[in-house]
Amino acid sequence: MLSMSDTPVENFATIFAKLNTPVAFLVPTPTGYKKSIMDAVAPVRDLLSESKVHDFQTQSQGPENKHVVPAFFVHSDRVVETQASLYRPITKSGDPRIWFYDLKKYCQPCNLLALTVIDGAIYVFNLSDTFVADSLVKHDYAYNILSSGDNSSLIEQQLLELIRQINAAGPQRSITPGDPGVGDTLEHALGIQRNNSKNPDYMGIELKTTRLTRNGKLRTPTRSTLFSQVPDAGMPYREIVEKYGKMQVPRGSSDARLQLYETFRVSRPNAYGLVLEVNENDDRLDMKYQDGDKRSYVASWTMKLLKERLRTKHPETFWVGATSEMIDGVEYFRYVRVMHTKNPNASLLAPLIEADKVTLDLAAHFNVDGKWRDHGVLFKMNKNDFPLLFSEPEEFIF
Repeated sequence: MLSMSDTPVENFATIFAKLNTPVAFLVPTPTGYKKSIMDAVAPVRDLLSESKVHDFQTQSQGPENKHVVPAFFVHSDRVVETQASLYRPITKSGDPRIWFYDLKKYCQPCNLLALTVIDGAIYVFNLSDTFVADSLVKHDYAYNILSSGDNSSLIEQQLLELIRQINAAGPQRSITPGDPGVGDTLEHALGIQRNNSKNPDYMGIELKTTRLTRNGKLRTPTRSTLFSQVPDAGMPYREIVEKYGKMQVPRGSSDARLQLYETFRVSRPNAYGLVLEVNENDDRLDMKYQDGDKRSYVASWTMKLLKERLRTKHPETFWVGATSEMIDGVEYFRYVRVMHTKNPNASLLAPLIEADKVTLDLAAHFNVDGKWRDHGVLFKMNKNDFPLLFSEPEEFIF
């Protein structure tokens, strides 16, 4: 659906993320616009259900069961009152529908509409309207409708001060060899016991630690892992590698192994012929195999599960950067940078996946002796794009 939009959703994701405003997007198709019909896709259904405006799952089919709720069209200097009709037709399986009265006076086909709920009413922002867009970007009338305050965290200040003290104490000797050392050493210095829990690390704050340098040399910036989650339907993770993996010789080895180390995105298939699709009607993220012009289903994740993983993993996160140096053959770290994020706007996850701003890495192989090695199914994002998802990221450099 978003692929039909005449306006990129990522142009506005930063605003909704900053304000932590739950939002859903609609794009009227030319046919739907003409017939005054729009599908209430899964993100819209979720928005209305979670805000307790309407639950399509409990709604019976037929015009007599239509539900009408208050709505407003947002302009650059005013709002115009209207109504939203929410219903399930008798035809087919009663797929949920939504329509706003006088919508044709407010937008054109393929315009990008952002929906949010305030005090039980649906507010519609036509992001394809340059005046509305400017009003949001320049923090004028449309922006003020969405804006709200936020409270600073005492725990955040406490943790930041502890990392400052660790930095001031000088380089920290790694307590673990190899890649895990940078995170394990910081947690050890903070008095955190190592564990495999998916819960946040420090009094509700997640710690994600990376090397900024290795052996004194600046590292190429990499995407940061938001969370790890295997598909919850379709082909199991291990079978995906067995079927679609390739025999390859890893760097530093002379033996080929069956492996699948690759990035997945929506815009194009990867080297293994695998591609992602956002299925809005079924509220799913699908992995598919493309052979020529045909795509076949491989596996999928429910968006509800992915949103919950994001919320659970990153209600508040410190993304810590460390410099690395070798002293007498031992690695030492100095923690010099913190990016603080909080309040991920999970309603933006699907649009950002569709825009290739959030991608997926699958990393697994079978050793020559047949043993399985799994590094995870990792949903990743470039730190430069964090403002598209998180509310007001803040960076501290020591």
